[in-house]
Amino acid sequence: MRKFEVRNPVYGDKVIAYLYYDEISREYKMELLDNVKFTEAPPILSEFIEKGQKEIGNEWSKRWVQQRVVPPERQNIGQILRENGMQFYDEFPLLIKNNGRSCQDECYLVEV
Repeated sequence: MRKFEVRNPVYGDKVIAYLYYDEISREYKMELLDNVKFTEAPPILSEFIEKGQKEIGNEWSKRWVQQRVVPPERQNIGQILRENGMQFYDEFPLLIKNNGRSCQDECYLVEV
């Protein structure tokens, strides 16, 4: 099981959540921290904060990950995979290569 901090540099590099990835089952899980306000988190996570839900299962955690990587249906996906030394599409290596950064927010990942 790999564990990552989800950090937001806009709020002093605040850790807002933990992302877990099980390399055997290829499943994700997220845990939102108690002191995080919904305004400090990306939109998909803010919805869980507003509901008071701290643990996010595989389905929504994977959706969050997929929002942060190049989609498999991208027109030039073959070229992108080759340039990243990949023979097939897998969102996890793409997530790691860009530290979980997205153009939708400032958050990034740090492995712990």
